[in-house]
Amino acid sequence: MRISELLAVTRLHLRFLSGAEHAHRTLRWAYTTDLLEPARYLRGGEFVLTGMMWRTRPEDSRTFVASVAGAGAVAVGAGTALGEVPADLVEACREHDLPLVEVPPETSFGAVTEEVLRSLTQHRFTTIAETRDRHRRLMADVAAGADFPRAFAEAAAQTGRAAWVLSCTGRHIAASGGPLPEDERGWIAARALTGPALPHTVRTPQREDRALTLLPVQARESHPLATWLVVCEGDHASWTEEEHESVAELVSIAGLARSRAEERALTDARHLEGLPRLLAAQRFDEVTELLRGTDPTGGQGSHVVVSAVMLPEPRVPDLARRVLLELVADRPGAVVTGDEDALAVVPVAGTDARARAEEVRSALLHRARVLEGGLLDHRLAIGLSSAVRGVPDLRGAAVEARHARRLAELRGGRSRVIAGAEIDSHELLLASVPEEVQSSYRERLLGPLLAYDRDHRSELVRTLEQFLAHSGSWQRCAATMHVHVNTLRYRIGRVEELTGRDLSSLEHRVDLFLALKLRD
Repeated sequence: MRISELLAVTRLHLRFLSGAEHAHRTLRWAYTTDLLEPARYLRGGEFVLTGMMWRTRPEDSRTFVASVAGAGAVAVGAGTALGEVPADLVEACREHDLPLVEVPPETSFGAVTEEVLRSLTQHRFTTIAETRDRHRRLMADVAAGADFPRAFAEAAAQTGRAAWVLSCTGRHIAASGGPLPEDERGWIAARALTGPALPHTVRTPQREDRALTLLPVQARESHPLATWLVVCEGDHASWTEEEHESVAELVSIAGLARSRAEERALTDARHLEGLPRLLAAQRFDEVTELLRGTDPTGGQGSHVVVSAVMLPEPRVPDLARRVLLELVADRPGAVVTGDEDALAVVPVAGTDARARAEEVRSALLHRARVLEGGLLDHRLAIGLSSAVRGVPDLRGAAVEARHARRLAELRGGRSRVIAGAEIDSHELLLASVPEEVQSSYRERLLGPLLAYDRDHRSELVRTLEQFLAHSGSWQRCAATMHVHVNTLRYRIGRVEELTGRDLSSLEHRVDLFLALKLRD
């Protein structure tokens, strides 16, 4: 309710004593007080009604007005039942640019308060009805496939509040205006995974002067590692009920859009579920047909293949595919299929396919690191192939991506991204060997050494590692380990005796080197 609307109620007989130029100000509440300094009881936006019982001397007017103005009141209503409004109160209100309204003796403060409440209630009901109508329309538009960023921007504009929708990796999805800076988005996404339960308020290192409230977007298959969040400017703890409702509208629209996006992705994944099998069988015509309509190149341009798995296998169905889909979501034409062994084919445009492939690897690495805070019970292993051109070469790229992913599994860490181009030859070989074979090989060669070290508190395994690292040089190895050469010769002799290998033989050195790599 505006001050002008209140003064327009003729039965109240209110009039300005000063500050008429601020008649457009909005009243949030009416509050009656005769305290000299009532600031502690005010929240801002009040029309403060007073009988001036606090005034014992002219200086009190400045104290009273300073208190209410400092608390954010928008106007003062002075009752004249006990006498005229003193000039010092009029002057104090002018100094603080605070409108002063005279309340005549025949008008009670209760009548003024009742009128304010009536107007606010009517306005609230009207606003709720308009909000619900707008909300239903926007929800219907989004459900029918309308452009979600446009619908969200329209809804956010109605709230008068800056708002953004981000993915769990910090990817920009929608906003009331421009996107947040990339580093700020990444910080927010990581904080949402590691901070208190949502909603909660944060201040980013990039903008510590601005409070942001993070709210979860609930969809049918929500999971923290594959979801969206709404970010609203302001601290939700200070929002009014009306503000909470308007923000809830934004969250529900985002939730519907997220559910639709997940449904489309699941449909695409089911459509493409035969892709790995067709590549393995070299049925390239069928692969081309399968990719037609999703890949802008029709499968004929350059691509990289990405393989991803989460360990141990999550209880949440299809989580690995949904995580991989998020990691490549902003790559036009990228397709993702599979379940817990997920596979993505990502087009890389441009003449320098190798550079584009490196961009994909860097983006995967960055986003996987953002997700690490949510990988409390799982590890994320990702393998990336080199760029290839044409459908026939996708088969080899898929094999390379899976080998790289197996190596990522071996190397450990909460998240690990490895490109096929960076794999050493022996590591590629090890990654392709089944786990049970790796375990058996490692145990046969290193088991006796590990048992001896455990029983005798010796360092045969460490000595072997250093000896091979120094290419069998007795002097350099002994110097590095700070032992006498004779001590080193004795230890290596025990290694040869326990393993049945001759460390003067290159072939036997390779056997032990591979066993040590498998142990790492």
